[in-house]
Amino acid sequence: MDSAIFFPLLLVLTDGKKQKAVYYLPTDLQNREMFRERKPLSPNAKRAGWQGFVYDLTKVKQLMARLV
Repeated sequence: MDSAIFFPLLLVLTDGKKQKAVYYLPTDLQNREMFRERKPLSPNAKRAGWQGFVYDLTKVKQLMARLV
């Protein structure tokens, strides 16, 4: 991830019943270490070679604010 353009992160969790939680992580608390690169898509994929990323929230879980 070379662009370093971060967007606010809203994470909504539910247990499928009545328990719900919403967490918020503003852009100024995000860092490069919280993003892990994905494996590139296969040559047969519609967007072959696209890589993307996944969030590693273990690096920032103490910074996230619970809203609900």
